[in-house]
Amino acid sequence: MARRRGKQGKSLFEELMEAPWQASIVIGAITFIGLKWILPSIAGSNMFLKPVAEAFSGMAWLFSGFFFVIGAIVYARTAASRKQVPPHKVIKGGADIAGVGRHPQGETKAQGRQEPAIATSQPAGADVDVRRGVLGEPIDIYPVWKGQHADAAPKPTAWSLEVIRDVEWKRFEDVCQKFYELNGIRSETTALGPDGGIDIRLYQDDSGRPTSIVQCKAWGDRLVGVKPVRELLGVMTHEKIGKAFFMASGHFSDDAKQVASSNGITLINGEMLLMMIKRLPAQDQATLLSFATEGDYTVPTCPSCGIKMKRVGGTNGRGDFWGCHNYPRCRQKLGMRREAAS
Repeated sequence: MARRRGKQGKSLFEELMEAPWQASIVIGAITFIGLKWILPSIAGSNMFLKPVAEAFSGMAWLFSGFFFVIGAIVYARTAASRKQVPPHKVIKGGADIAGVGRHPQGETKAQGRQEPAIATSQPAGADVDVRRGVLGEPIDIYPVWKGQHADAAPKPTAWSLEVIRDVEWKRFEDVCQKFYELNGIRSETTALGPDGGIDIRLYQDDSGRPTSIVQCKAWGDRLVGVKPVRELLGVMTHEKIGKAFFMASGHFSDDAKQVASSNGITLINGEMLLMMIKRLPAQDQATLLSFATEGDYTVPTCPSCGIKMKRVGGTNGRGDFWGCHNYPRCRQKLGMRREAAS
């Protein structure tokens, strides 16, 4: 995650511009009441304090008006941001990846982390899907901002390790679930937000209970240490599931491999995932590649709102980071890979 700028050195104006508009209104009201009535009552008839209190009381509207104006500016900016959410495309399927196997009946289920589709301005017959934002209003998944990035380089024509490592975290999960779907494995994904260490539940029998769980980490070529693997083991114990898969675009540390091998956890790194994909029929490989590289597949999705994030320039010598388009209502930030930030 990108480091947040420290509060030290920020002016009061900057702090209020980042805070909800209600904060400025409340401070303005308190300031007016304090200067208009409380301060004069405290000063009483004191010959030194009374003139000062009367002077500040006469300027109460000036001081409180400063906060009211800031509140109005923040409110207007927030209202404007709500009207600028553009339309998007749908994701079908979606989630993680791990063990490969077919359900006895060949049944598939790919619910994805999505909400029911609603009417939009998309052309007739187009696929539309909507997520709910932090305030409950419909938020598009793939906005028009894809024009900033999608056309910068030609789309890949074949699967490679680079493609797997370039895919952003949410699309990585969606690609993994799509892979299960193509293999006839019934699966369910968790909703947006904290997933409790589970990205996908797999169902490979008729018991109605998950037979295994999956966790995914799209960390580029970074090494996954032992801590996330131990956390997955804790989830297995809590869920009373004896089998799990940990998918990562990079590699696993030796400690992670040791813990996994003795606790029923299968580790699948980027190279292994690539090999699994290339075992699919050619048509399925092409379908999965088209799904993986649709739109801004390298631009991360906001974990709270489900929309593509935007690049924000770093300050005070700090690197750029990904921020939510719904700022300041949503303050989610994601770190930017070094090669992308350079």
